[in-house]
Amino acid sequence: MMRMGNQQFDYDVFKAAYDMDERVQGITKNFDKDMIELVSNNDFEAPQGGADPEADVSNMAKRATDVGAKL
Repeated sequence: MMRMGNQQFDYDVFKAAYDMDERVQGITKNFDKDMIELVSNNDFEAPQGGADPEADVSNMAKRATDVGAKL
Protein backbone atom coordinates (compact mmCIF):
# COMPACT_ATOMS: atom_id res chain seq x y z
CA MET A 1 0.00 0.00 0.00
CA MET A 2 2.85 2.41 0.67
CA ARG A 3 3.87 2.45 -3.00
CA MET A 4 0.30 3.13 -4.10
CA GLY A 5 0.12 6.35 -2.09
CA ASN A 6 -2.86 5.16 -0.03
CA GLN A 7 -3.15 5.47 3.71
CA GLN A 8 -2.72 2.43 5.85
CA PHE A 9 -4.94 1.71 8.82
CA ASP A 10 -4.08 -0.39 11.81
CA TYR A 11 -6.31 -1.37 14.71
CA ASP A 12 -5.44 1.67 16.83
CA VAL A 13 -6.17 4.15 14.02
CA PHE A 14 -9.49 2.48 13.20
CA LYS A 15 -10.46 2.25 16.89
CA ALA A 16 -9.80 5.98 17.34
CA ALA A 17 -11.88 6.80 14.25
CA TYR A 18 -14.68 4.49 15.46
CA ASP A 19 -14.74 6.08 18.91
CA MET A 20 -14.79 9.64 17.57
CA ASP A 21 -17.06 9.45 14.52
CA GLU A 22 -20.69 8.29 14.58
CA ARG A 23 -20.57 7.75 10.80
CA VAL A 24 -17.91 5.09 11.24
CA GLN A 25 -19.97 3.51 14.02
CA GLY A 26 -23.01 3.50 11.72
CA ILE A 27 -21.30 1.48 8.99
CA THR A 28 -19.38 -0.90 11.26
CA LYS A 29 -21.07 -4.05 12.50
CA ASN A 30 -18.10 -5.56 14.35
CA PHE A 31 -14.32 -5.28 14.39
CA ASP A 32 -11.24 -6.62 16.11
CA LYS A 33 -7.49 -6.66 15.45
CA ASP A 34 -7.88 -9.10 12.55
CA MET A 35 -10.97 -7.93 10.65
CA ILE A 36 -13.61 -5.26 10.16
CA GLU A 37 -17.20 -6.35 9.45
CA LEU A 38 -19.30 -3.66 7.78
CA VAL A 39 -23.06 -3.32 8.00
CA SER A 40 -24.85 -4.86 5.02
CA ASN A 41 -28.24 -4.09 3.50
CA ASN A 42 -29.67 -7.07 5.37
CA ASP A 43 -28.74 -5.44 8.70
CA PHE A 44 -30.95 -2.38 8.20
CA GLU A 45 -34.47 -2.45 9.54
CA ALA A 46 -37.37 -0.78 7.80
CA PRO A 47 -38.70 2.23 9.70
CA GLN A 48 -41.80 1.51 11.73
CA GLY A 49 -44.68 3.64 10.47
CA GLY A 50 -48.35 3.76 11.25
CA ALA A 51 -50.77 0.90 10.70
CA ASP A 52 -51.57 2.03 7.14
CA PRO A 53 -48.58 3.33 5.11
CA GLU A 54 -50.84 4.56 2.30
CA ALA A 55 -52.83 6.69 4.73
CA ASP A 56 -49.57 8.14 6.11
CA VAL A 57 -48.46 9.15 2.61
CA SER A 58 -51.85 10.63 1.85
CA ASN A 59 -51.83 12.68 5.06
CA MET A 60 -48.28 13.90 4.39
CA ALA A 61 -49.30 15.01 0.90
CA LYS A 62 -52.31 16.88 2.27
CA ARG A 63 -50.15 18.69 4.85
CA ALA A 64 -47.56 19.57 2.23
CA THR A 65 -50.13 21.15 -0.08
CA ASP A 66 -52.15 22.93 2.61
CA VAL A 67 -51.48 26.64 2.04
CA GLY A 68 -53.69 27.78 4.89
CA ALA A 69 -55.60 31.05 4.42
CA LYS A 70 -56.63 32.04 0.91
CA LEU A 71 -54.31 34.53 -0.77
